[in-house]
Amino acid sequence: MKNTKKSVKYSHRQRVLAWFVLIGIFVCGMMAGAFIWQTKVAYTTDYGVQAEQDACHTREKALLANLHTNINDSDLELAINSHKHNADMYDNLVKWGCQENSGKYQELRDSEYAMFDVLSHIVDNNANNNPCGVIERTLLSDIHDCGSSSNCHLRNAEIYSKIVEDGCVENRNKYGQMALDELQIADGVRIDETNVNENEIRATVNTYKKLQMQNEAKKYLNTVEKLVNPGIDFIMELQRVIEE
Repeated sequence: MKNTKKSVKYSHRQRVLAWFVLIGIFVCGMMAGAFIWQTKVAYTTDYGVQAEQDACHTREKALLANLHTNINDSDLELAINSHKHNADMYDNLVKWGCQENSGKYQELRDSEYAMFDVLSHIVDNNANNNPCGVIERTLLSDIHDCGSSSNCHLRNAEIYSKIVEDGCVENRNKYGQMALDELQIADGVRIDETNVNENEIRATVNTYKKLQMQNEAKKYLNTVEKLVNPGIDFIMELQRVIEE
């Protein structure tokens, strides 16, 4: 028996339709690929924008938390420092905050700088006619942001106690408390209470002496003597300072 192979013949219309089908499949494939690529790009872009927005909002929140609020402008010295601090914070917000809030923070920054200039001008005018004000302004310029340096905080305490001694009478209580606060901070940031040198001991005693707190100075000296044993000559020297 002979196998007979039948040849299939397609009409011209069928061949044209087949070509249209192939072209349609090719075009659909290209469109699907383009859609997937566009979706991926859009997702990546949106994700990057969202990440940046989250970051700038986080920075804004941190900076805004450091603003000084409820500033009492009648206390000129503290108000000047607070307005300057706020102006610097708003300047950082302009640089590091969200772009859409930049204009608002620029206006707030300029407002705080304006208040700083006005109050500084008032204080300078008052100081020209008030020697104790000149002393206070001069000494306050030596106050530093000390961080975790106990020695620096003790230096600040000495400066505040010097203001109590030679500054304006109406400000003695305020600066006296600031001096005591600096002593407390200095003690708090010192990890090892025995890690105190003679200069720090002397600074603490001098601060108490200027604040006319001789009893506190004696208590402190007794405590230090037990902790670090700085030497009899040094202890006697400070006892003479306290009794003067």
